[in-house]
Amino acid sequence: MDSPFSKHLETGYIASDDEIPHIKALIHQKLDVIGNIDKEIEGAKISLAALEAQRDANKTFVQKHQALITPIKRLPPDILTTVFLTCLPAVELAEASLTCNHPAVVISHVCRQWRQLALNTPMLWSRIRLILPLINYEPYHYPASTEESVDEEVAQLFHSDLQLLHDITVVWFARSKGCPLTIFAEASEGGFVMPQVWTLVHSKFQSLQKLVDLLRGESRRWQQVMFKIAISGSIHESQLSRLLSLPGEDVPILHKATVVVSSQHDPMGGDDGVSSPPSQTALGTLHGQALRSLVLICPKAIADFSVLKVNWGALTELMLRPYSSQGSGFCLTVDEVLKSLKLCPNLRWCNIAIVDRDAPTSPARDPLPPCPVVSLPHLRSLVLLDRGRRTDRLASALDLPSLSSFEHTGSVVRTPSSPSGMPRNESEGESFWYDFPLLGWVQRFGRTITNLDFQHVGVPQRAVELALKELPNLVSLSIRAPFLESLKPDSPIQSQSSLECDSFLKRLTPEVVEEGDTVIISPTLLCPKLEELAMKHIPDSNPLRLVFSEASVVDFVAGRAKASSETVQEASRVSKLRYLSARFSKTQTIDVKQELSRRGCDLEGFVMECDYPDPPMSKSFLLRPQAISSSAMGQIW
Repeated sequence: MDSPFSKHLETGYIASDDEIPHIKALIHQKLDVIGNIDKEIEGAKISLAALEAQRDANKTFVQKHQALITPIKRLPPDILTTVFLTCLPAVELAEASLTCNHPAVVISHVCRQWRQLALNTPMLWSRIRLILPLINYEPYHYPASTEESVDEEVAQLFHSDLQLLHDITVVWFARSKGCPLTIFAEASEGGFVMPQVWTLVHSKFQSLQKLVDLLRGESRRWQQVMFKIAISGSIHESQLSRLLSLPGEDVPILHKATVVVSSQHDPMGGDDGVSSPPSQTALGTLHGQALRSLVLICPKAIADFSVLKVNWGALTELMLRPYSSQGSGFCLTVDEVLKSLKLCPNLRWCNIAIVDRDAPTSPARDPLPPCPVVSLPHLRSLVLLDRGRRTDRLASALDLPSLSSFEHTGSVVRTPSSPSGMPRNESEGESFWYDFPLLGWVQRFGRTITNLDFQHVGVPQRAVELALKELPNLVSLSIRAPFLESLKPDSPIQSQSSLECDSFLKRLTPEVVEEGDTVIISPTLLCPKLEELAMKHIPDSNPLRLVFSEASVVDFVAGRAKASSETVQEASRVSKLRYLSARFSKTQTIDVKQELSRRGCDLEGFVMECDYPDPPMSKSFLLRPQAISSSAMGQIW
């Protein structure tokens, strides 16, 4: 902006007495101009505000009219109801808790039409999730003091919360009308004898009785139940156990039951401290004739198969985890497993845990008496937690013609005698063999198994290769623990790290030989039908895991891709790899996917999840600037 004093601006120039009146006149002139501009700005702001108000009014008009023609309002009630039902979370999730954030409640508060439709959809209210508060946890933490008034105050808070849960459940039951129910209940009775909590415990038992009565009153509508309860004292005196002691005729449509019972004492103990035999009513709820799926995790004293009147022959899914009340872990023997499976000829899925106390304590391979064969013609999936030494007896006693999925978790036993086909170790003057329980299972059922998931820490690699030779139709393989050869020697198991297992991956990599127009695949290839390979330990935080080099993974994927191409004769062609998860032994040096693309591999539909180790920490003793606290910076300045 022009000024007679432009050359003097922002300098050290001192105006003369004659120039001062001229400068003041220029300042007043521009102040007048600024005043006029401010008035124009104020007018513009008023106009802008008016325009914004008009815009907001028109926008609101458009939004309200768009709502009249929104597609979801044109959906017929049956489709809209289906949309509502898909919003429901699984009853095991926290989102299913009976709160104002439950999807059914949120939907019913959108508009009058949706509320009416939600209230007329009983299935929207048919999933009941009850998580009862625990004694001695906030806000029900009892004080060290023995003042009864303090305890009564906490008891009243506890009672009011359970009363609220009771009232909400009443509303849910009413809105579900006659619809079949899915119930998830998790509760603990506690086990306190301290004087200052007597009032609280008494309050809890009163509240529990009322809630249990409410649930039992709707038992004829139970379709699926999941009860996770911790009882105090005898099961005959427990309030929570009343959920399990209903007569079978009171649960006529109960289709699926998951029962987890924990107890710090003998659940069958009486007032005199002497255990009483389990009665047929202890788990009478499981005697319903419609039961098809059963998960039972409870003290073995309760799960007496000679007393339980479960409709075993109708079960299609079964998980058994009876445990010892003395804390010695799961305690089903091979004979007990066979006895229970013999009762369930229609099983399609089974999950069992074995501790074969009948096996000899010595690892010698002495012959054991054979077991009568149990046939399960429909069983497709078997999950086995193997804590026994001779569970090959179980494999030899089962007839499973339809078995396709097998998950096995167990241990490797060293034995001085030779199991058939097992590798021998001769180190440090020792000579012994490794007993790999999985081998006996795949030798018997390997022809039908298509999915295998196993975890055996320290199993020899050759033993795994021998097992895979018995699995010509394997499609999915998961290995969750490192081989013996992959562990660094002479270090404690807790601090061991893993060595590369490239030689194992090489056995799964096809050797492709091109002879003119003919492509030949090596006949020694393991698992030619493999499509999914997962070799990551769960949880990932465990340092003991299978690790590989980038080169071996690239060769494996590239070899599988080439051997699955249409140029390979159909008789020797391998299946296309669709999924791979693995962990590399070193930090990244190449882009694996880019290298595979460079080799011409068709990666369409292929998913790879590979992890790299964290880079080593820098050994620097200098403090970084961000490591200095703000108070320290204040002292510096």
